[in-house]
Amino acid sequence: MKVLFIRPGISRRRKMLLPLRLQEPLELAYLANQLQDSMQDKVEIVFLDMELERGSFKRQLLEMEPSLVVLWGEQGQEDLVHEQASMVKDIVPGAYVALAGELSEGEGSPYVDFLFRKNPVEAFNETVLGIITERSLQEINRNVNTIQNETIQEPLREADRGIFRKYQDRYYFLQYGGTVEVTSQQRLEFDEMGLVGKKDNPLRPLEDVVKDVESLVGASVYLKDRDIWDDPKRLKKFLELLKEKELQRSYISVGSWETILENESLLEEFAGMGLKVLLMEMDFPKDEDDWIYRGEVLRMLRKHGVEPAVVIGEKMAQEDQDALSFWLKDRKEGLVVLQGEAFEENRPIYTHVSISTWAFLKWTKDHGLGEARRRQKEYKNTLLI
Repeated sequence: MKVLFIRPGISRRRKMLLPLRLQEPLELAYLANQLQDSMQDKVEIVFLDMELERGSFKRQLLEMEPSLVVLWGEQGQEDLVHEQASMVKDIVPGAYVALAGELSEGEGSPYVDFLFRKNPVEAFNETVLGIITERSLQEINRNVNTIQNETIQEPLREADRGIFRKYQDRYYFLQYGGTVEVTSQQRLEFDEMGLVGKKDNPLRPLEDVVKDVESLVGASVYLKDRDIWDDPKRLKKFLELLKEKELQRSYISVGSWETILENESLLEEFAGMGLKVLLMEMDFPKDEDDWIYRGEVLRMLRKHGVEPAVVIGEKMAQEDQDALSFWLKDRKEGLVVLQGEAFEENRPIYTHVSISTWAFLKWTKDHGLGEARRRQKEYKNTLLI
């Protein structure tokens, strides 16, 4: 049987990140590889990313003739999910439609047969098994609805990145195309859509992390979890393994203010292996010493050719917003990403910092006119969300 996974489009939450990142659909890539071994050879999984797809949706449905379509729906995509589920039922009447993700917690659409509300791994396996064994819609639905275990007991198997290989080069991080996330902690849930990853999940062996990097020939690598930079000893061991394997890549990672300030040699070493960008989570500085300390870290990053991206998640008062804007402009830093409450309350900071003339000129000098225009365009689009 053929299973079609669909990302309906890009959600509002992901649109916030477009100046920086267009993420590969990791939720579906992880789900694709959780099928029970006994069913692996009976199922072919294919994927459509409707954010990137330019071909006819109807034509592709006719060509694929899937038995099951799984949509991953996020808040704000209700209309898209309803429309695409309706088209599936119209074009491939015998196909079942399942909905996973945030929207599965709601009422769904009349064109959706199964809601993967609890544990998507068990729900997916129950659905596929039911279709293979020719159970009725009612019986499959009953089995899916009776799943009570909301937690995933074992770490997820690695993502099946093969399902989106044809789109791979179009998933970017700034000017670095073909960017692939590599986790240094075990993945225990699907909806990890934040720009910055975990800090308290069980750690993966660094040898396994490096194997992942080694397998991604030609790709840029985004190390999204906090643990590597939070622990200088772990970072040092990681760099030793990269050097041993001669894994020169374009790296993006999540940094630590303290680790950088106290371990400049590790920053220099990582920059030599291809570190291009560090995401620096920042709350509002507490006092003058804090301003100086953070400014010194930004200076160190620039000294070693690493571009800092300042990530702000906590909302700021107007006075604090203006002070931070001035501080960033004074240091010629314009790469800012607002998340959560800060995105809702402090978006004017994009106008003051990220799309100001001096930021555009600096981006042009460092990365070329095309990338500078892309960043400026995406920041302007973000302001309109």
